[in-house]
Amino acid sequence: MKLTPEEVEQFKREGYLKIDKRVIDDEHLAVLCEHYDTLFTEKRDTIGEGLRNLAVVGDSEADEDADRAEEMLQIMEMWRHDEEYRKLLYHEPLLDIAESLIGSDIQLFHDQALYKPAYHGGEVHWHQDNAYWQCDPPNLVSIWIALDDADEENGCMNVIPGSYLEGLAAHGRAESEKGKLPALLQVDADVDRAVPVPVEAGCAMVHHCMTLHQTDPNRSSRDRRAMVIHYMPSGTRNRDGEVMKDNLLLRGELA
Repeated sequence: MKLTPEEVEQFKREGYLKIDKRVIDDEHLAVLCEHYDTLFTEKRDTIGEGLRNLAVVGDSEADEDADRAEEMLQIMEMWRHDEEYRKLLYHEPLLDIAESLIGSDIQLFHDQALYKPAYHGGEVHWHQDNAYWQCDPPNLVSIWIALDDADEENGCMNVIPGSYLEGLAAHGRAESEKGKLPALLQVDADVDRAVPVPVEAGCAMVHHCMTLHQTDPNRSSRDRRAMVIHYMPSGTRNRDGEVMKDNLLLRGELA
């Protein structure tokens, strides 16, 4: 599923691309959803076992008095927990998309499952991924896969086209009306430029690690389950300046 030259040019202009073709068929999607739900059920109410609530309001995520009424649930490194998600890393249509944008030598940076439950799914504030990661060069791309239909009602992605060309913005700790969100960063963004990117289940969108993006709360009666895989060109350095040679090689060769 390599991108067309026109799609690649659109990505270069805007820093994101909606993939309207199915990247996951119905049978595969059903398996991924089943394993996703099982893992989130197992991790519920655990501490230090891979599940985080990014919507926690308080002085720290571990604060006993923190407000956990809203949930933006995250499990990092799904591939380490479940074989189906390990196999997903090597899913040819996804790697074809990544190769079209970052070249043939592709490593995994990491993956993450992001779950906004119905009615009380929490917001993710405006940010650039590389404000968290601080990778060099900042040429990573993320493929955001919808396991449920994602739209403006249940918290689809919103992006600011072209923002990745404007450099790294100054980020601070995120805050809501209730207080500090210790798990999240936030940046002032020109919301008048923002566009929503609704994605149907089994489809995807891809964005650059410097693209400003955000997701609204989920107040609908529908869950919003998503899976994100972050790909980097071989030879990318971490925040300490070290080449990440030990990250999984998904296609091609190590630099």
